[in-house]
Amino acid sequence: MRTFTTILLSLALLSAKGQVQNMAIYKADGSVVRIDIGTVDSVAFEQVPKWSKRSQEAQNLLAYLEENVGKKILTGTHACVNYNTKEADWVYKHTGKYPAINTIDYIHDIYSSTSSGSWINYANATLWRSWTNKGGIMSAMWHWNMPTNDGEDYTCTPGSESGQTSFRPSGIFSPNSDDYKTMISRIDKVAGWLKPLKNAKIPVLWRPLHEAQGNWTEAAPGTNWHKAWFWWGIDGPEAFVELWRVMYDRMVNHHGLTNLIWIFNAGDSKRWYPGDEYVDIVAFDFYNKNLSEMRWWYDYFHEAYPGKLYAISEFGSIPKVSEFWADGQYWSFLIPWYDYDRTDKPKEDAYNSTDHNNANIDYWLDALEQECVITRDELPSFKSGN
Repeated sequence: MRTFTTILLSLALLSAKGQVQNMAIYKADGSVVRIDIGTVDSVAFEQVPKWSKRSQEAQNLLAYLEENVGKKILTGTHACVNYNTKEADWVYKHTGKYPAINTIDYIHDIYSSTSSGSWINYANATLWRSWTNKGGIMSAMWHWNMPTNDGEDYTCTPGSESGQTSFRPSGIFSPNSDDYKTMISRIDKVAGWLKPLKNAKIPVLWRPLHEAQGNWTEAAPGTNWHKAWFWWGIDGPEAFVELWRVMYDRMVNHHGLTNLIWIFNAGDSKRWYPGDEYVDIVAFDFYNKNLSEMRWWYDYFHEAYPGKLYAISEFGSIPKVSEFWADGQYWSFLIPWYDYDRTDKPKEDAYNSTDHNNANIDYWLDALEQECVITRDELPSFKSGN
């Protein structure tokens, strides 16, 4: 405090002499705030609670993850396509253990309704309650589909072809536009499904707008593969960051979803980073990576996003847990991508096989042998008062 006050007084003296007018404050998200020193009367430090705008249950989960960095890693699975526990059940069938985290995908939100007869009724929270009542953690992502250019289907893949979508995220800068209103209405729809979970005191690991950077990279701009994979990344980092912040504001401040723990799916550029106040966990999706490649990302995250939690939000064909943990890569959790042919139909023979495109049972057995690995039965309760 004394040092900062001394600096401020020095700046005030310089300002009085006409030598300095502004004080520039450089924020973690790369933006700059400039203050006219002549208008400053006093300076005070305010104690901002860690993980502000998070429910007690979300804070409890975040604290648990933080205290286990370097000690434990949580296991997880993705739903087979959308809204189920098929992958988690497959792991249990062959190992006798359930992963700690089950992830669902709002990929079919545009087809759904709240009626009991809809194909995917995301309004039915039975799956959430069943998993968490048994001690597990739930996470959610959203393959956010828009109408295709031919008007016959829905997709999240950008482009000018008939089966792609020309929807642009840059509409987020124009609050009076139809595109802006469309995005808000869709955010509101998903928020409506998440509200009962907030009321039930269920914290949610929330990974929206994933893999926005796509193949866009700081290292090799201008190449023919230098492009976004999903429509929310097609207009570059500025539009993406604004969309993220608008979504955050809408879900947290408007809808009161303080039970969400926000996971940012990072690439190699901080230009896509929404800012520390909008992100709790920084994650990466590893496919066909070796130990040294994983190490590069782990070290990069520590340099680019100090103080954050780091996770493997998707993976396929990577080194075993015993290998990267011995290398000092202390990710908070890891979640393999699903294998549709293996787990879509639990009553068929394919479900009995221990093979898997992304993490076979040998991978799981290695993980379960490690003292650092946490399964569902080993989790504490994150509800306040427990």
